[in-house]
Amino acid sequence: MAIERLEFEGVEGLRVGRFGSQINTTCILYRIGSTVVDTGPPNQWSVVRAFLRERAVERVVVTHHHEDHGGNLAAIGAELKPELRAPGGSIAPLARGFRLRPYQRLIWGRPGRVRPLPLPPSLPLAGGATLEPIRAPGHSSDMTCFLERERGWLFGGDLYISSRTRYLRSDESVAETIDTLGRVLELDFGTLFCSHRGPIPRGRAALRRKLDFLEELCGRVAELLDRGRSEREITRELLGREGWMRWVTLGHFSKRNLVRGCLERALRNRRDPP
Repeated sequence: MAIERLEFEGVEGLRVGRFGSQINTTCILYRIGSTVVDTGPPNQWSVVRAFLRERAVERVVVTHHHEDHGGNLAAIGAELKPELRAPGGSIAPLARGFRLRPYQRLIWGRPGRVRPLPLPPSLPLAGGATLEPIRAPGHSSDMTCFLERERGWLFGGDLYISSRTRYLRSDESVAETIDTLGRVLELDFGTLFCSHRGPIPRGRAALRRKLDFLEELCGRVAELLDRGRSEREITRELLGREGWMRWVTLGHFSKRNLVRGCLERALRNRRDPP
């Protein structure tokens, strides 16, 4: 079902999702003229199709291959036939398919297979604006943001979501996310278009808060590790008991994954000081 229609600084958005109670279970696709960023989950195709049919779509780009972002790319290509673009690391999983856990199939559905074209160095928009792909690994190895320098926009995919992260997927990297946040904060932009939170006018400040939180959390995790605390004890002390997401996802999405990622970063930094 459609949860929300958005409009900010001339950018349109559509938030969709089968379950609207959690911000993570919905996803926003953005439209700038005839260019669309991300596609929503495949079980929301009928709503996404109606939104896209409102006007001509010439190009669709995705920030990464996950089913809530690239999930309708195949259906869009088959029905509307626009130019399809994706980061280089997204092309193989989108073309061959990728593993979905039971909770992922329930919440978002199974994407069709499609082989998009790779992203060029820049993507022209109407009126002389351009989207510049910015590599942003961490949430996934293929995560890519899109920067529009003249208007100060950053389409951040899943880079932000929240300034105080509490859960992490088992295949995310805390170290890469921290490195990416540091690099992205060197860019000049104002508005962050988050794929889950929505448009954030003070986007750089929001990303700075997230970076500060993660660095502080990593420091506290390292201190407790030096005191001889176990991974489980550190998780309980810093983040509290696991919630329902840990059990529903069978550990794929948990607080302990976040602590484990912080531990991995601490050990990496001790082995290879920055």
